[in-house]
Amino acid sequence: MNERREALRVPVKLFVDHILSEEQHCLCVTEDLGFDGLRLTGTPGRGWGAPRHVWLQFRLPDGDAGLIRALGELRYEGEGDGGERVRGYRFKYLAPRYRRRYDAYLARSLGAA
Repeated sequence: MNERREALRVPVKLFVDHILSEEQHCLCVTEDLGFDGLRLTGTPGRGWGAPRHVWLQFRLPDGDAGLIRALGELRYEGEGDGGERVRGYRFKYLAPRYRRRYDAYLARSLGAA
């Protein structure tokens, strides 16, 4: 997959609940996180769909057990090296308390790199 992003990314594997609706969602895994969004891999099936927007729900490895929930806008989809589907999402909405926590985690992770 061609890399078009210029923003700094944090490579990290996190489980993400990819939510289309109350009845349709699937579990995916992040490849990396950035201040503007994330990239994840998944397997097409129930809950994958062809959305423009989805809710993304996940936990950061920052010692806080609370979930982060973000509205993501699909920016691209392609095939990963192993044949899995890869999607890039830009955050359309992240509540201020989630944004502060998310940005602090990324800043710490990038500072340690």
